[in-house]
Amino acid sequence: MKNAACMLIALLMAWAGVFLSAGSSPAADTADPSGYVQAYYFHATRRCATCMKLEQYSRSAIETNFKEQLSNKTLRFAEVNFDEPENRHFLQDYNLMYRSLVLVRYKDGKQVTYKNLEKIWQLVDSEKDFSDYVKTEVEAMLKEL
Repeated sequence: MKNAACMLIALLMAWAGVFLSAGSSPAADTADPSGYVQAYYFHATRRCATCMKLEQYSRSAIETNFKEQLSNKTLRFAEVNFDEPENRHFLQDYNLMYRSLVLVRYKDGKQVTYKNLEKIWQLVDSEKDFSDYVKTEVEAMLKEL
């Protein structure tokens, strides 16, 4: 019985650590109650060169074009492995069928809207077009804050 209680406590602590980790539950982070946009790059455990490029281009487009917003936390970026048990809910939450860049707008700690940037797959052969697309979509989402 003592071992079972210890195991339960360890599992709860592990779960809490996952829940509070970056990217897994941004709604729990209410440091800015007025709102923010969370950019998620969702991927699986097994990753091909194209999937890695999608993440690289996504991160680069956001970090290059939105330094101030990242600094003041009105924009946040996280990569999330949807194969991990604690992240599987994202597949249904955002109707994901494949690797994706999803923008989620939060207001007062609650999700208001989201948009899956599906065109990233079509633009993977042009970093400039990819970056321009991400920039336009992020700007539109930030304007709604």
